[in-house]
Amino acid sequence: MDIDTRTLTQAGLIGYVALVVASIVTGNPTVVLAVDIAFGVVALLLGVVTLQIPVDNQLKYVAGGGFLLAGLAQFAELAVGDSTIGLASTLFLLGGLLGYLVLRRQTDAAPF
Repeated sequence: MDIDTRTLTQAGLIGYVALVVASIVTGNPTVVLAVDIAFGVVALLLGVVTLQIPVDNQLKYVAGGGFLLAGLAQFAELAVGDSTIGLASTLFLLGGLLGYLVLRRQTDAAPF
């Protein structure tokens, strides 16, 4: 069974949003932890998918690397508990997102 990366990425994003909503509504610490874990997984997934875009543009590496670093930093924050690492994760995510948006505008590449 071949799984389409676009479908997998969209499902991950939808699942993440559903967890965020559940976390806000319930305030349950277990759901909050699940949101943090899901953030890391989705960021890593976005990084891998972005790096597989078949274009010859360095923005692909900026965007994909930003997403990958965001996911890794998220797991590091969970392991260590340092909010500074959480801030770094957010900044890496923003860098990845900006790189992806510019890449998409320049190349019409849209893997997700």
